[in-house]
Amino acid sequence: MQVWDWEISTSVWPQASGLDRRELGCAEKYQKQVSPGAREMVSAAQHLEEGRFEEGAACAERALGLFREAEGESAAIVDACRLVVYARQTQGRLKDAHELAHAQLEAFAASDALAKARMLLLLSQINHDKRGRRNRERAKEWASAARSAFAELGETRLEAQALLSLMNIVIKQHGNPLALNETKQLVDAALPLLRAVNDCLGEGVAMHGMACARALAGLLDGAADAGREALALFRKARRRGLEAFELHCLAAWMLALEDTDGAIKAAEEAMQIYMEEPCGLSAQPGVLQILMKAYFIAKDFSRAFACAQGAFERFQEANDRRGQAVALDMLALGYLHSGDFGEAAKLAQQQASLLQEHGDRPGQARALRLRCRLSVQLQDFNGAIAAASEAAAISGDLRSYPEKAAALQLMADCQMRNHSLSEAREAALQARQLYRDLLDRDQEVLALLQASQCSALSGDTDLAMQTASEAKELAKRAARRCAEGICWHTLASLHLDWGRLADASKMAKKALTCAKRCHEHKEQARSLLLFIVINLMISKEYEADADAEAEATSEAGEHFRRVEEKMEELRLLAQRASEPFCTACSSHAVAAVQLHRGSYDEALRTAQTAMTAYEESADLIGVLHMYLLMGKAHLTRRSFREARDATEAACWFGEQLGFRSIEENARTILQEIQAREAELPEPQLRRARVPEMPNVPKLDVQALDVEVLRDVVQLFVKVLIGSDDPIDPERPLMEMGLTSHLAVVLRDHLAKVLPGLSPPLPVTLIYDYPSITSITQLVTTSAEASRVPEGVA
Repeated sequence: MQVWDWEISTSVWPQASGLDRRELGCAEKYQKQVSPGAREMVSAAQHLEEGRFEEGAACAERALGLFREAEGESAAIVDACRLVVYARQTQGRLKDAHELAHAQLEAFAASDALAKARMLLLLSQINHDKRGRRNRERAKEWASAARSAFAELGETRLEAQALLSLMNIVIKQHGNPLALNETKQLVDAALPLLRAVNDCLGEGVAMHGMACARALAGLLDGAADAGREALALFRKARRRGLEAFELHCLAAWMLALEDTDGAIKAAEEAMQIYMEEPCGLSAQPGVLQILMKAYFIAKDFSRAFACAQGAFERFQEANDRRGQAVALDMLALGYLHSGDFGEAAKLAQQQASLLQEHGDRPGQARALRLRCRLSVQLQDFNGAIAAASEAAAISGDLRSYPEKAAALQLMADCQMRNHSLSEAREAALQARQLYRDLLDRDQEVLALLQASQCSALSGDTDLAMQTASEAKELAKRAARRCAEGICWHTLASLHLDWGRLADASKMAKKALTCAKRCHEHKEQARSLLLFIVINLMISKEYEADADAEAEATSEAGEHFRRVEEKMEELRLLAQRASEPFCTACSSHAVAAVQLHRGSYDEALRTAQTAMTAYEESADLIGVLHMYLLMGKAHLTRRSFREARDATEAACWFGEQLGFRSIEENARTILQEIQAREAELPEPQLRRARVPEMPNVPKLDVQALDVEVLRDVVQLFVKVLIGSDDPIDPERPLMEMGLTSHLAVVLRDHLAKVLPGLSPPLPVTLIYDYPSITSITQLVTTSAEASRVPEGVA
């Protein structure tokens, strides 16, 4: 019933111009020379080309020493420095690279203007990224000084490279609103110089920089256009690595533009080139993420699994643990999208263990947070709490406080579902304090609301109201309209639960006002629906007021007029937004009004439409509300069997998933059903009992026979639906008469004959696995997951 969403970055940064693989070309002029330094330069370039950076750096450093011993070798010294810097930068040793270049700059200070300018350019290229804001500012000064010197010396090609370095520095200034204009000015200045010396590679770097600046400004169409120009130039220059990199960027931008087919084509081509290039392995994980996201959007799961599995095997063969972890992450997400939460959880745990061995603690924390979410899907709340707790501890040790706060919120959610309400409130308040220190007001508000929910579930209404009001005041002071609207919605829901309908109506209206100002369609739909439900209840109360009939009738009519007005507003919103959730809310409101008017058959049909839309938008709470509405409609129609089926499904799901208010509402309706049934004199109208289930021996999940399992599932289904005929194993069981209540019975009896199944059968079994075949496959997979895996399945 739920497809987990995930995000990748669509902002792909440019490589530093002058510090890409073009540095290796500086050794070409030494191939025909016979000096020891020249031979070391050629060897260094060969090692670096093949990815052997330690050996390449050693050869380049020996060449540097030999050139320093000779006289008049300043140009050769710069070339050797560039190779050493390239090797150290690739290894992440930026400080070492800076110290080498800075020392050599001082050595050239008075002797050679051109060599000095080239070292200034090299320093700017080292410090333009990942060296802090202060070093980036110094890099801009060095690049500007180098550009001026090259212009005075008539060095056109080097002047253009200095302009490209300035371009990269400007792009890296994320908060600079003028970055796009500055980038365009620098590119416009560089292109004529590059064309004058026939440097199509440099032109490609310039157009790539233009593409990145446009992407950061949100102009993705323009970014893709500039990226295609850069791609053509890299192909003209026959630079396969940069061609793959540009395809990688284009795939990300096309994905953001919802051009899924274009993104797949570009990413597949980039992946193929990276697989052919000697140094392409390290770039594959990034392309893999984009390619998998595109496959998932296209619902092409077979290619997605094949791609991730192939990548995992390549990374495993190369002993690339980072790559293996990314591939496992993608495989886990693939299983998650296909609904196999058990296999996804197993892979997420394997990924966390791999990252722990690799020493990647931030990655391990991310994998544990995914493991936590998947454990929730599997109803393994203790496992989820343990994963979230470990993730929070790791992030705390690393002083990654936003990640720690996110893990604490996950833990609080799991503790609520596990009915550990005091611990959940404490975790939510710890997250709130972290967000407060980080000045993240939006997340601070949400953490406070989480704490309020814990108090409400524990029955402390005063504390719940106090905490939600504190969140609302915080959002209001910080001018966070969207967060304020969520607070008003929470306050309205609390007042509704406590029967304070007039106050609840006012607060729902304020929530709607905030949502409209933020142009949030989903929040508008939620608030409109809440307002409609509240005013229907108020109208019903006035209609039942017999003491002041005329006044009550007038008030009831006024509230119903407001309901009709908001219903039309919600209908138009759903039509304009074209989102399943908004459509579900609109149908939900119509069904509620139809029930209020006594049009029970129409209400049931509309509720089924709303339920389908809620399922499409992965909103389980909405689905359960539809069960409650259907239960009420069937009860009013005196269809007690159907009323009990729908209401018991809502009650059971609410209890299992920790939705306390839904569970309580369902129990109230069940009590009413029981009371109404007791009044009936006709025994045949009483609810038919669930058929007596056959006594089946327990199955050994460690040595499961698939055929026996399939026969047991079919036997249970035949008894529940009252059929002696063979059942098509591929046909959805609910089409064959298995009601929501009987689906719960099926799940419970299967759990009894499969002791020790890990993970346990999900609460939403019949919705996620609707046929005998899919249920059998789920159980088989879960049984296999309980064994220690040797690799990836």
